[in-house]
Amino acid sequence: MLTAALTAAVGVFVGLTIQPRRLLLGAPADGTIAGVIHIHTSRSDGSLAPDEIAAAAARAGLQFIVFTDHGDGTRKPDAPAYRSGVLCLDGVEISTTGGHYIALDLPPAPYPLGGEARDVVEDVRRLGGFGIVAHPDSPKPELRWREWDAPFDAIEMVNPDTGWRVQAQQAGWRPRLRLLSALVDYPFRPAETITGLLAEDVTLPARWAATAERRPVVTVVGADAHARLALRNSDPGDGGFALPLPGYEPSFRVLSVRVRPERPLSGMAAVDAPGVIRAIRAGHLHSIINGIASPGWLDFTATSSSGIALEGDELQLGQIRGSDPRGGPPGGPVVLRVRTNAPPPFTTSVWNGAKVVSGNHHEQEFTLTVADAPAAYWVEIRSTGRSRDLAWIRSNAIYVRGSGAPAASEEGRPPVTRSQPMFDGATADGWSVEHDPTSLAALDLAPAVGRNELRLRFGLSNQITPAPVVALAYATPAGLAGHSAIALTVRAERPMRVSVQLRVPGKGSEWERWQRSMFVDVSDEDRTLSFSEFRPVGGFQSTALPLEAVRSIMFVIDPVNTKRGTSSRFWVAQATLQR
Repeated sequence: MLTAALTAAVGVFVGLTIQPRRLLLGAPADGTIAGVIHIHTSRSDGSLAPDEIAAAAARAGLQFIVFTDHGDGTRKPDAPAYRSGVLCLDGVEISTTGGHYIALDLPPAPYPLGGEARDVVEDVRRLGGFGIVAHPDSPKPELRWREWDAPFDAIEMVNPDTGWRVQAQQAGWRPRLRLLSALVDYPFRPAETITGLLAEDVTLPARWAATAERRPVVTVVGADAHARLALRNSDPGDGGFALPLPGYEPSFRVLSVRVRPERPLSGMAAVDAPGVIRAIRAGHLHSIINGIASPGWLDFTATSSSGIALEGDELQLGQIRGSDPRGGPPGGPVVLRVRTNAPPPFTTSVWNGAKVVSGNHHEQEFTLTVADAPAAYWVEIRSTGRSRDLAWIRSNAIYVRGSGAPAASEEGRPPVTRSQPMFDGATADGWSVEHDPTSLAALDLAPAVGRNELRLRFGLSNQITPAPVVALAYATPAGLAGHSAIALTVRAERPMRVSVQLRVPGKGSEWERWQRSMFVDVSDEDRTLSFSEFRPVGGFQSTALPLEAVRSIMFVIDPVNTKRGTSSRFWVAQATLQR
């Protein structure tokens, strides 16, 4: 009787709290293929191997998936391969001090990628990869993105990991009841239950729109699939107890991106993978929450006298930069066309950046005429009429750029009025080396053509903790007041990153440090680092860099961007302080 009573109570609870079944729609007719980005395998903190995950993706009806195990970018990615009929691509998720960054189409990095987010974005771009900001709105500080001025390529607009964390951090009994009901309901409708926990951050579209005014930024959704749910708001790889859910297959039924490749998949991975990657890079895709309704499809185009533009394309006066250039005279209105299989209760809106251009559409096909003026048009279809009103489909933008509009560029540096040499080419006065007891370092005055150079020879130890470190130091007993930048000519034996740090006396024997990392190549290159770009290292909370108190300039080599056990050389040909 007790068992029957408990079973009845659970049944009533599930009946009151369970999410509605997803709507089943007609087959897609927009020429796209379904895939999922942001998947972790047992190579990092996922629970299954790639072959098993691919089999789950096939059962969920996907055509491609992208593995993004945690790493530093130095591992050679697996070659594209078909597993269980699903095209499998290999990427990496890189941890930075300003959030996590996913890199696709990235060759092996010559040194570990890490440290500040702006540096990782720079490295991924220089190496030819495509970078996606992962879970940017996560309530967990270590996961939340903070480097909004960096030139990232794409951004995750929805991530299920963020959804449950948002619920877990809210005060009161209602969020806890939602999490409890999700655990009880999950075995009955797993994909719909996960969908019910998805969170929408109202600030993300505004952040995207502000960036899209300057340059295209691709929007995606990420599954962040681990098949492990760590408790206590930790990461799946943090250790400790974790629940084996949500499973990979349910996660793949929650959301996906629908990518429009240049041609249908052939079944040959080496041929198909570049086309899928090119389509992702170009923004020829839209995002769908399949846990609401599936399969969904969208055809969004913009037409003017210049031709036709697809999602992700740039439509300019006289030409289209994108996949379907047709030529034609400049000028004239732009006609937006929307076709979809959205159920009638759903609401379709057309946006320009962060502003609605035309909303409250319930028809499955309509056109809209807009002025030929700079804009970033995109489509949102919301699940009105369902228990939760969510963005069911979000398109990528079609960018309309005005004729003669100047390209966005960084603000120029003020002219140099005075330079103070740090190295005269004759002596190494003021320069020294520092290193931990397990590493080695030596400073030489090395002859070069027409000059001498400073040469740092170093061997970074394999010590795990404390982390090994080697530094080339320049003493500044009078401080740096009145100076605004440091100008350098540097090179290295192999490509590397060096952290340039300004050291300031702190409390007791402690030092406060401010740093700006720089990339150093194998040939001499000039670098100018403005002190306004330096940021504090560690936990101290200084409001401004006290230049007058700086007592040394450090060129630091440590495991953040250099592998332990590395021996190499680093040269400084010229170094000056500028104002």
